[in-house]
Parts: sequence; C-alpha cells; structure tokens
Amino acid sequence: MNNKMKRIIIGVVGLFIISFVIMTWFYPYSFVSVYKSYAFKPDPIVVDQYVNDLEEFKSSYQEDLDELTTESNYDLTIDRTQYLLPLFEQDWLVSKVPVKMSIDDLGEILFEVKNARKILLELIANEDYTQEQRHYLVNSIESLLSLEEEIVDIKTGIAESRKTLRIQFNNLHGSFLGNFMMFEIFYERSRKD
Repeated sequence: MNNKMKRIIIGVVGLFIISFVIMTWFYPYSFVSVYKSYAFKPDPIVVDQYVNDLEEFKSSYQEDLDELTTESNYDLTIDRTQYLLPLFEQDWLVSKVPVKMSIDDLGEILFEVKNARKILLELIANEDYTQEQRHYLVNSIESLLSLEEEIVDIKTGIAESRKTLRIQFNNLHGSFLGNFMMFEIFYERSRKD
C-alpha cells in the first residue's frame, strides 16, 4: 500500500471518528452514542427551595407517622405517604451538582412514578375523602400521569439534541417539584378532618 492510500484510509477513519464523537456529543441518546447519558444540572436556587420544602414536609409527616404507631387509629394516607416520599427524594431532584441520567435511569424513574400513581389510586379507592380532598388527590394523580408522559417522551426521543434534552429535563424537574406541591396540598387537606 502506498502513502497516498494510507493517508486516504487514515483520513476516512479520522473523519468517521470525529463524526461519531460529534454525534455522541450533540445527540447523547442517539443510536450511535456509546454511553447514552446526559448530565442534568438543575438550578441550585430552585433545588435549595425544594429541599427546604421537602424537609419541612418530612418533619411534619414524621410527627403524624409517630402518632400513627402509638394510636389505635389507622390512617391509610399517613401509612402510604412513607412509600411516596422516595419519589420526591431522588438524587437528581435534590442535587446541585450535575447528575448523569441514562436511559436506564429514566426507566427507574418511570417505574417509581407508576408505583406512586398506584398508591394514590389505592388511596382514592379505599379512603373516604371529602370532595375537596378528593379533588386534590385527583390533581396529584393527573400530575403523575403527566410525569409519565414526559419521561416516555425523553426516553423515546433518541434523536433529541443536547439543547432539547436540557429543556426537557428542566421541564421534568419542574414537573416533579409541582407534583410534590400537589401531593403536599392533598396531604395537608387530608389531615384537616
């Protein structure tokens, strides 16, 4: 093989590698991407506020949970809330540093959201709530369904650019925070009986 042929082969291979790297960078979940992950970095001010709200809720909830174990009255809402809290405490929601989000991570988040929806559906079927409480619970369930759709959109949008993913993950993060607020309102209203 002569030098000219070697340069052509090296040039073609180099061009292929550069194209591959560029595609992987700009389209992290594409079929050519090796790692299929995206580093999501939330707004630290939003995270601080969310973590404060979450901690306040958990503190108040812990008091209710302690009363539940000491009293003979059983409250399904209090009991099931302990299984919903991990949904709102996920690392990517409370972290101020970038968190790598792979397709598998999105699958796990989707699984958690579906489990939370099942728990809320169990509450609506088995508890006797006032019309106002039921309204807030239904809003929380609808919000979870929207979360499921957003997650599926990200998972199936394999040709999405890095810019689009940033927007989608920011929207998903905001939707999770909104869902927590919806659930918190429902929980507080259900405690006032």
